[in-house]
Amino acid sequence: MIKKTSVILILCGFAYTATAQKTIRSFIFGHSLIHHEFQLNPTPSQETSLPHWFAALADAAGHSYAISGQYGFLPQHANLPPMAQWGFENAEGAWDSENEDFSDAEFNSILLTPGNFIQWQSPTENYPSDNISPTEATVQIFNWCNNNETSLKFYIYENWPDMAPYLSNGFPPSPEEWHNYNQYLNGDFKKWFIDYYKIVSQSFPNSCISYIPVGTIISKLLELSPFDQITPQELYEDDAPHGKPTIYFLASLITYMAMYEEDAPIDYQVDPIVHELVVENYAIVKNFIWSELNLIENNSDGVKVFCQAPITSTISANRADTQISLLPNPVHEQLTVTTELGKHSIEIYNMLGQKMVSSSVAKSGVVEINVTSLQIGNHLILGKDENGKLLYKKQFIKI
Repeated sequence: MIKKTSVILILCGFAYTATAQKTIRSFIFGHSLIHHEFQLNPTPSQETSLPHWFAALADAAGHSYAISGQYGFLPQHANLPPMAQWGFENAEGAWDSENEDFSDAEFNSILLTPGNFIQWQSPTENYPSDNISPTEATVQIFNWCNNNETSLKFYIYENWPDMAPYLSNGFPPSPEEWHNYNQYLNGDFKKWFIDYYKIVSQSFPNSCISYIPVGTIISKLLELSPFDQITPQELYEDDAPHGKPTIYFLASLITYMAMYEEDAPIDYQVDPIVHELVVENYAIVKNFIWSELNLIENNSDGVKVFCQAPITSTISANRADTQISLLPNPVHEQLTVTTELGKHSIEIYNMLGQKMVSSSVAKSGVVEINVTSLQIGNHLILGKDENGKLLYKKQFIKI
């Protein structure tokens, strides 16, 4: 069975204070796992679309958001130029493709997602019915966008897989089928997306290519109490699987934090059309997501979530690496922190963003920290100066 962990309170260690309005003007090469327009049970507005919730979050934070997009899968999207097919009641349109050139829209970001049913073969293999692979199509699309607009940021949206292959008697899944589906999502499906992302990003060494781990973060959240009480039929309406409002709200929360590179607004009032456990525990949900995004960003596997790290530092990353070391790593009992940075504080966070240990460094030298009580797994150690500004961040493994 999927391992479950109870969550009572998450204190996020990655504080962010908004200082100025940020503007996102985005074109989306997407499909119904971003914008599900034709629901089986229609909602009052467009609650089964990412831009609907994204615009509401941006408005709550005092930011600007404008969006245009089109339906299709990668072979269709590679048939350029694109068209502005989407419109939203509460989100500003960014482009009139019938009367303007793409460059007139002044886009600063491109969001793209492939199909969720092609992960049975390599992202470099051609689609069975098209003479193009997912990676080739994506590179063509990004190249075209770069040729028509400057300084673009590119975002690859990891969706969630087709559920039909895991169902023997149709939707909804049995508990065992739901478990197997999520095992695949966090296994081979995720690996396909990581491989796809790395191949595409290597083709654009001078551009920001960001990976937004939507499906895997949602799946991890749903393993935690109380969110593990939410049933699949409260999240999805079919085996495609098209989501209900809760899924698109969670997807937008993850995408918002990745693209604006900040924690979501704490005072945002979640529409009660979203599942009550998410509404009642919004602070826990957003802190968990923010922690997961930062942990992925700080992992050394070549995956970027943020175009610019949202945690500002008073020293460069290279300098920090030369002035702090953690031994042994992995560690069982005693972690030795060696630093040249002088007086500062040390905080250790677990994978949920919970602060587990606080310590202080009186002067440059060696600090011993007992980590026996920490759970086995990855942890993040932050060093902060007396004003709370980040000096360094490093990961270690407790065994």
